Amino acid sequence: MSDASTSTADKPETKGGISLISGFSRRLFLSTTLAMIVAAVLSLMATVVLFNTSLRPYLLEKARAVAESVQHDIAYAMEIGIPFDKIRGLDAHIATLVAEHPEVADLRVVIGNGTDDPASQPAAEQAAQGLGIVGAIHDVATILLQVESDAEVVAVDVLHEGQVLAKVEARLDESYLNGKMTSVFFDTLVILIAVSLVALEVVVVLSTSQLTEPFRRVERAVNGRAAGDLRQYTVGAEKGRLNAFITRINAQNAALRDRLAAAMQGLREGDLLSSLRHFGDRTGLFAQDKGQKASIIDARIPLFVFCFAEELQKSFLPLFVAEFHRESDLFSRDIMMGLPISAFMFVIAAFTPFAGKLVDKFGNKTLFLAGLVPAVGGYLVCYLAQSGNEILAGRALTAVGYAIITISCQSYIATVVPAEKRARGMAIFVGVLMAATMCGTAIGAILADWLGYKPVFLVATIFALIAGLLGWQMLSTDLPKPEKKKAAPGASRSPVATLMRNSQFVLIVLFCAIPAKVILTGFLYLFVPIYLASLDATQTEIGRVMMLYSLIIIPTSPLASGFADRLGKNLWMVIFATIASGIVLVGLYQSTSAAMVLAVVAALGVVHGFLKAPLIVAAMEAAERSADITRTGALSLLRTSERIGSVIGPVIVATMLVYLDYGEVAAILGASVAVLGVIMALLSIKGGASAHVTS
Repeated sequence: MSDASTSTADKPETKGGISLISGFSRRLFLSTTLAMIVAAVLSLMATVVLFNTSLRPYLLEKARAVAESVQHDIAYAMEIGIPFDKIRGLDAHIATLVAEHPEVADLRVVIGNGTDDPASQPAAEQAAQGLGIVGAIHDVATILLQVESDAEVVAVDVLHEGQVLAKVEARLDESYLNGKMTSVFFDTLVILIAVSLVALEVVVVLSTSQLTEPFRRVERAVNGRAAGDLRQYTVGAEKGRLNAFITRINAQNAALRDRLAAAMQGLREGDLLSSLRHFGDRTGLFAQDKGQKASIIDARIPLFVFCFAEELQKSFLPLFVAEFHRESDLFSRDIMMGLPISAFMFVIAAFTPFAGKLVDKFGNKTLFLAGLVPAVGGYLVCYLAQSGNEILAGRALTAVGYAIITISCQSYIATVVPAEKRARGMAIFVGVLMAATMCGTAIGAILADWLGYKPVFLVATIFALIAGLLGWQMLSTDLPKPEKKKAAPGASRSPVATLMRNSQFVLIVLFCAIPAKVILTGFLYLFVPIYLASLDATQTEIGRVMMLYSLIIIPTSPLASGFADRLGKNLWMVIFATIASGIVLVGLYQSTSAAMVLAVVAALGVVHGFLKAPLIVAAMEAAERSADITRTGALSLLRTSERIGSVIGPVIVATMLVYLDYGEVAAILGASVAVLGVIMALLSIKGGASAHVTS
């Protein structure tokens, strides 16, 4: 086919033509998001008010029961002949009861007659508020602003021979009630955020596959035909009027093609035949649309569901190991609590390079499905485990499947996304991982509280199998073939050896990728929980702080990747983000409070949002300058290097915590990472922006 046909195929689809879908996806996303936010806010207020109206009467009844127990003890003492004013040990008994019942702020015996029970009227007023919008807003604002209200008091009469000698007054602890309400508020908020993220993933995939892509195919066909391009256009696999419309256009184009072919068949070489050939080339009558069937959306939902299943255990794994620790386990209880996490990271680091080769050999879809076998096997081993050693083996087995599945999806995305949009493609990969991390961690903690530790692994098994079904249905085998590069004479055939001679790739790994993972696993996964626990934070509060990191990265990463694509300076964005992440940690020096930890985690989420996707793109750009290296090979080696940082991060931080306090550990870790970023900047300036590959 001539160049005219090729140029027709490659020209922009909507430039100078109509646009059927312009702005539709964004409006749909915004309207869906707005609807979910409104629904979430209303659900949150209803939940808080309903819980408040149910909890307060219960606490008042419990306070009354405590007061009545004191009243019964006093009455019994008087029945056996002890005068009221001679009863001893009453103060100590009351102090013990207050300590045992945190919802009671104060318990005292007031001599003489008093007023009516002051708790009755406030309780009635509270019940009268119901679920009104004004009352709901008032209750939520009271909880968030920690507004102190008047304490409610329950009073019980102490009678002797029909006379009121005293009253036992129990005062409800409003701070305890507000604390419970605050916990319910944030737990409900976390659940709603998790559900909203899942809903958004579904909306994005369905809108893209069922609306956006079909309309874009119609746009291409209509604008192409209007411009004189009479090729056979791509028809989607789904059924509907849009595909029927394209099929009708193709049928008309095919009829013209057949008539032209019939006219050319009986002609000899000459001007007429040459003119007909030129007409066929110019209109593309004999061309077939090269529209690619594979899309980044194909891998989005299967990857999300699998990662969601994997993250279900993150919030309780150390406690799970501690519960099933046995004397026959490899190490002591304290060491075994953290060992499955390190083993998981180590196995991923060791197996990822092999997974990359397998993906290139057998294909992304095949490896995705194959990776489910060890992953599900590991979940079942953990479900049946009776010792820490068995849990360790189960997590190591799951790590093999995790390495295969993530590298297959990452390679799939890198293959179908154009080079100029790689940062955005990798941002989608990172965003899916972060959304799954947050949702899985939150839902897993709730399931563990409701069902126990082991049933959560059965739930993970079910979701992993669902991910397999989705991958089998959605992942395409119609992918561009892996690029085959000719190795330079005398060059090593080992991808590792080849990349080790690529100075820019090595520098990115050593000075940016590994430090980022050290901060993630050493600071966020180890330092933050231990330090917050030392400040008497609850497990739920620790989980909320850790989830804030993922919650911030989810919206930040796409914005940062779009900025990186426009700027075209992925390497420098990675360098500045590395330096900034170190500076953020230094902020904890001599400011080690829970509020400061929260601020640092939030800032770290913003910084890493600008780091994650550009880091992958910068490493790929550096690796592609090496001979005989595919995208999958470069990605697998990058993931392996990152896992090395994940393995050593907890070890480094744990070792420093033995000798230093929390502020010093954070400052040293942050300063070290910032220095590495500065060194990377100086080396990049000295070596230039392009990768240097030594021979």
